[in-house]
Amino acid sequence: MTLTSTREYKEVIVTHLSNGTPLSLPIHTIRGVKEGPVLGVSALVHGDEIIGAEIVRRVYNRLNESELSGTVKLLPVANPLAFESMTRNTPLDMNNLNRVFPGNKNGWVTDQIAHAMVKNFLDEIDVYIDLHAGGAVPVVDYVYIQNDEELSRAFNFPVLYRPAHPYEGTTATYTVEKGIPSITVEVGGGPNYEKDIERGVEGIFNCMRKLNMLPGAVIPPPEQVVMTEIASIRPLQGGIMVPEFDFNSVGTVIEGNQVLARTYNPRTFEELEVIRAPFQRNLVILTRGLFNKVSPGDYGFMLGNLDTAEDK
Repeated sequence: MTLTSTREYKEVIVTHLSNGTPLSLPIHTIRGVKEGPVLGVSALVHGDEIIGAEIVRRVYNRLNESELSGTVKLLPVANPLAFESMTRNTPLDMNNLNRVFPGNKNGWVTDQIAHAMVKNFLDEIDVYIDLHAGGAVPVVDYVYIQNDEELSRAFNFPVLYRPAHPYEGTTATYTVEKGIPSITVEVGGGPNYEKDIERGVEGIFNCMRKLNMLPGAVIPPPEQVVMTEIASIRPLQGGIMVPEFDFNSVGTVIEGNQVLARTYNPRTFEELEVIRAPFQRNLVILTRGLFNKVSPGDYGFMLGNLDTAEDK
């Protein structure tokens, strides 16, 4: 059946801020010329992960709706307040949007954002891709396996993660419970952006070919490894962190308990903390590979245990 392709844009009002400005969610809808599934793509659930918004913009600009079967719904800025402040959490209540789904229309402003996203976006899609990143400093690179392993593999990243205990209250928690095939992507961050943006765009288009939403052959994945054990290391001490490895270490293997970084007190020059790799064979998944200040509890490093990995 041939349909008429269209593009629409709307802003869903969540609430109004104290200065009278509306807080809204921007949603683009692109309808193709043939029937097919509804794919939803979201970014900036965390406000400092801005690479996702650029991936979504490029998908919007490059998508040819005359070749599209189905519908694509794009939500480039899922948490406008966190984006404005370039923070992971919502600044008005300091809650993490990706831990409160399905939200609550009578709750904190973060709960209200989640509720509006559910009712106006997540409840209207058949397939879901949620884009995340390392943030303003760390760089990350992997794809979660949620409830559709073949689709996760079709994003064509070399590292996948099958968590034993997924986080609760995420966007994907909600969509998986509804039986919606879901992918959570962790791509890039920090100063390395162009290559990772393009990898994200191509990953989305390859998944769309996999879903028969776009014509063309599905590009087969590269050699992939599935991690089942990842250690997340947060600095315990704040100060100036001097990394031993730069961002090029992402995707490489560090042998043994080598030093990852040292943190110094900028006032007294005292060495406050030495962070070491936790496993004998460490696959670098996220790293803070930049000489910079660090606060206690920041995201520091994520390393996978290659000795417990699948498809190694």
